[in-house]
Amino acid sequence: MNPGGIGMKKKRWPYRIALLVAMVFLGGCGMPPHVVHISSDPSGAMVFHNDKVLGETPLDTTIDQRLGDYNIYTFRVVKENYKPARKAFKEQFHQQTVADVIPSTLHFVLEERKKYAIHITSEPSGAMVTLNSEVIGETPFIYTAREMVGNPRIFNFVAVKEGYRQSETVLKEFLPQDNGTVFEFPESLHFDLTK
Repeated sequence: MNPGGIGMKKKRWPYRIALLVAMVFLGGCGMPPHVVHISSDPSGAMVFHNDKVLGETPLDTTIDQRLGDYNIYTFRVVKENYKPARKAFKEQFHQQTVADVIPSTLHFVLEERKKYAIHITSEPSGAMVTLNSEVIGETPFIYTAREMVGNPRIFNFVAVKEGYRQSETVLKEFLPQDNGTVFEFPESLHFDLTK
């Protein structure tokens, strides 16, 4: 039977209401999400943000503020038969926000990988040609190789015709040399088949 205890409970209500009102107002003062529209030419490129897949262009995505200062936000787009493209944004000043650093629109123009046409012939004609054990055509025909980024490749061409010995040609790509020499595909490849 403490009449003072009841009065104390009644006095707490104004503080609770004030706290609730403050939480509502202060909760709305946080940083709004930063929406970025990402596009590419051509469209349909896979988009990565700091090595996390976001989807295919065109797309709208929300970029969250990272903890700490001087953060780096990296965007990379990749599409088959095109060279990958990359853009990076760095917080240059203390307490910069993601909205200060990353524009609301990012556009990537993708460069098509080079194509190399190789005219493949044989004597006699009509030989089946494989590249690394996969059939690619019957002579005469034109094979198109595409430039690749990464490790050098080995191209093992084999021509086979019934009644003749198979003939093999190996092309080995190499990285650009210090003296400026670069690997180039031949314009033609000929197989002389013998019995």
